[in-house]
Amino acid sequence: MKPQTEKSSDPVMKFFTPELLIRFNSSDDAMADRADEDWETAIRDYRRHLDELSDQMSAQLKKLAGLCLHDAELLAVDEAMEPFFPVPSELFPNWSGFAILSVKQGDEIITLIYLLSDHIHRHASIETWPFSTARRHWLYDEIDVDPMHPGMFIHRVLMSNGTVLEIPFFSVLIHDIPLQEGHEGDGSRRIA
Repeated sequence: MKPQTEKSSDPVMKFFTPELLIRFNSSDDAMADRADEDWETAIRDYRRHLDELSDQMSAQLKKLAGLCLHDAELLAVDEAMEPFFPVPSELFPNWSGFAILSVKQGDEIITLIYLLSDHIHRHASIETWPFSTARRHWLYDEIDVDPMHPGMFIHRVLMSNGTVLEIPFFSVLIHDIPLQEGHEGDGSRRIA
């Protein structure tokens, strides 16, 4: 199932907004300097925000919060939703879903596997997005509690094409695979 693209009048990112990134990269030195100060404030505010959430976060969620995926190339976003037949509950949806995001960073593939609490939302870039939209790279991300579902979280990711992925989830698993090139002396590459 392909995530829906939405236009939102409210900013999706709370700390590292697309508008702040644009101002930070401005050719107007005064504007860029003010944005640099705002960026430092956003970093401090986001760290404080994570500290406040720390008691609610699992070990894997803390690991996700500590990942730095800046400039990682987004390889794939897959989402699957299935009907869930046991008795529906007000606490849980009557379906189950998961999402897999795979990125390449350096010599490693990192896969994020989410147990979803709702569909992934893809928010379109602002109309004046000044950066390339040719390839999608991970710029900045934020973790937050889901205000609509206590005990659940939202992972927001600002991509280099200006879109924001908003991933509502119960749980996350992080899996990384090192990319190693074979050596000529490697027995697995020999031909009999």
